[in-house]
Amino acid sequence: MHKILVATGTSANKLKFTIEFIENYLQEKAIPVEIRGMSIYDVNETDLDMSVIVAIGPHSFTGEIPVINGTAFITKMGMEDCCEEIISLL
Repeated sequence: MHKILVATGTSANKLKFTIEFIENYLQEKAIPVEIRGMSIYDVNETDLDMSVIVAIGPHSFTGEIPVINGTAFITKMGMEDCCEEIISLL
């Protein structure tokens, strides 16, 4: 199973919305995933066992885990494209 981290500095509601959207999108494509949400300020990248990080907000991730810009989930424009990028990295 693939693991996705949604890391955001925005509200808990935006985090919940993003997780649910990605989860539903990938379920429709029959892609099994586990999605975890965290504050972007609390993430220690070296302690993660994730396939992809979706970052909503400024970050300093520099490790080997691919990072996707999740701004689309704030603007609600391009969310499907963001999910397709996730799929391409899984």
